[in-house]
Formats: sequence, C-alpha cells, structure tokens
Amino acid sequence: MPQNLGSQYQAIKSPWTDYAIYSFPDASRIAASDQQPLMDAMNGIIAVNWKATEPHWTAQASPFDGKYGLVLVYDSSGLAAFSVYRVLRISGELAIYRSGTEVLPAHQGRGLYGFFTSEVLKCSGAAEMGDSVLYGWRTRNPIVWTANAKICEKVTPSLLEDVQDSALQAACIEMCAALYPGKPLELPGMIMRGAYGHIKHHRQDYHGAASLVDAAMSRMIPDTADALFSVGYARV
Repeated sequence: MPQNLGSQYQAIKSPWTDYAIYSFPDASRIAASDQQPLMDAMNGIIAVNWKATEPHWTAQASPFDGKYGLVLVYDSSGLAAFSVYRVLRISGELAIYRSGTEVLPAHQGRGLYGFFTSEVLKCSGAAEMGDSVLYGWRTRNPIVWTANAKICEKVTPSLLEDVQDSALQAACIEMCAALYPGKPLELPGMIMRGAYGHIKHHRQDYHGAASLVDAAMSRMIPDTADALFSVGYARV
C-alpha cells in the first residue's frame, strides 16, 4: 500500500511529523483509479476494529459520492485512519453528520478522533459561525458516543442525564430520515434496529464516562446489531 495518495493530491498541515493527512470536503475529487484501493484499505481498518461479515463501503454505498467529505491519515505503512462525514440542512439549519471514523489500534490514543472533529467542523463552515451547530452520529461504541457528546451542549438521547430536548428529538428524526430513508427510529431512545447487521462491535474495558455510557447502551440495545442515532448542538 502506498505511503500516501501521490503527488496529484496536496496534504494539509499535520500536527504529527509521522502522518500525512489529506482532507477532501468533496470526496468525489478522489480519482476513480484511486477509489477502489482506498475503499479496500478503509474496509480493512473496519475489519480490524469490528467483526465484519461483509465490506461496509461498496461501489453501491460509496464514500466517494460528492455528498461526503473525507479525511485520510497515512503513515509509512499506508492508511492508518479515516473519517467520512456529510454536511446537510436540517430544518433550514447547517448540520453535520459523522458517517464513520476508524483508527487502527496501533494509532489510537494519539488524538486523531479529536483532530478529525476539528477538521470536519472547519471544512463544513461551522467553525466560522462561532456558535453551535447540529451534529449527528450513529454508533454503538461507548467511546465514540462519549467523544462526540463531549463537544455538545445538549444531546439526544441523553444517556447520562434524564433530560429530553424536543427540538433535538425532532432534528434527530429529520436527520435520520434524510440519511437513511425507510429506516425509522424507535422513540424515545432513538434506536435504529439492525443498523450493524454486517459488523459487530468488539467490546472493551471502558473507563470513566464511557463505562456509564456502556451500561446505558447495554440496557437500551443489548443486541449488537442495533445502534443509537444521536444529535447534539456542537460547540464550535
């Protein structure tokens, strides 16, 4: 696997000397000849982090559609991490949806997830607003849920507080319908049944807030194929 995408692409400034980082607000800018090898590498990372029975990204469900943004991190061995996202309008407001972020185990703990979040907020134009923006994600990983909720003023479903926000609930329903037509949410828990039928999350030992989120998820969605669809007001 190549160290990076090649000279036809311009790497952005990296906080790490051992990573080359590429950011594409429009993922369709990646040349067709590069798409299948890159998709294979992305699916390879997912297969390490999850128990996968089939590829997650395919030609029919491609991350290189123009509706997606994409951030890629390479080290000397190849692709080390990636983040896919979408920018859309929900009830007339700017909204961001994190479609999927994966980091190989050897590179976890270096702050890549937080870097991805900052880059997504910057590329979406949200960082220029200087206020807050609707921010959504779907997961059953307590660490991912905790990391995303941490940057939000409010979140629905509220796993750590018994607080329901009707405006966020409505935004959650609208965003899910826009992204996943025909896949309704189970209210009020914002549960998406069967979201991960083809991949199974590797359980870990969780600590701090993530352990509390894990306990809440275990109660709400004991089936590993199910996920929570969450929306918050992200601080930018």
